[in-house]
Amino acid sequence: MFFDYWPVLFVDDEPDVLLISKLAMKNFEVYGLPVKIYTASSKAETIALMRDNAEVACNLAVAFLDVVMETDHAGLELCDYIRKEMGNTTTQIFVRTGQAGLAPEREVIDKYDIAGYFSKIEMTQSKLYSVVKSSVRQYLAFGMAQATIELTQALLSAYGSREEIMHAVRAVAGPNERQENAPRWLIVDGEPLFADEVDAPRALTTLKRLKEQRGVPLGPYGDRYVKDADGYQSIDVAPYGSHAETSFVFKSRFAPPASILAMMHGFVVSLAVAWRGSGE
Repeated sequence: MFFDYWPVLFVDDEPDVLLISKLAMKNFEVYGLPVKIYTASSKAETIALMRDNAEVACNLAVAFLDVVMETDHAGLELCDYIRKEMGNTTTQIFVRTGQAGLAPEREVIDKYDIAGYFSKIEMTQSKLYSVVKSSVRQYLAFGMAQATIELTQALLSAYGSREEIMHAVRAVAGPNERQENAPRWLIVDGEPLFADEVDAPRALTTLKRLKEQRGVPLGPYGDRYVKDADGYQSIDVAPYGSHAETSFVFKSRFAPPASILAMMHGFVVSLAVAWRGSGE
């Protein structure tokens, strides 16, 4: 949810294929964010890129891998490297080949954890557009689901200690280098959890302004989502029952779709319950 763009990787030993792919994806956007293209021309170059570039290693949304490069199955070996050696299960991987006989489609689909298999001639601009759009959505949904589960489990483990709760949610809204231009705050019972004396008034002023605007209801108890024209957004959990009054406020070009918003709301509810149940 804190992306500035969606990293997409093309691996092919034909420079013209890489160039055409980059041109075909010019001005692509998904959920209001652009696509950022990375390229490599071999298995070895791809592995080096993933080792040296943290963004490609950790946040790669989609990868298109040519089968035949240094060897007849270099691209398939890359699939195994990404899934097994890197432990990456979220990146959506597609295999592209100009020599389908060397890697029959059914055999590849059955053996490798990939999202699709295409010949290079069928990967038109329209096809690429639809594949990238749907794949980023799948990547985001899967990644958010994993993150929500991990955060919820961390909050359950921290229940009873507000100090432990703070530790569990620090990655979501703790101090970060982008706080000036792309801030994010968790505000519980009117207190920003990690903000200092300079940042806290900014957080509370932003929340107050958002609360004055009409939002989208999130359930029957007063929870809601608000987004303003400047990209400031909040997910608010109303104080009721076992729920502390809790808001997640952030600024982003990314406007979460309903499914992602539901996951984010679930996290804020979990924090609201854990906080209220953990006392002082």
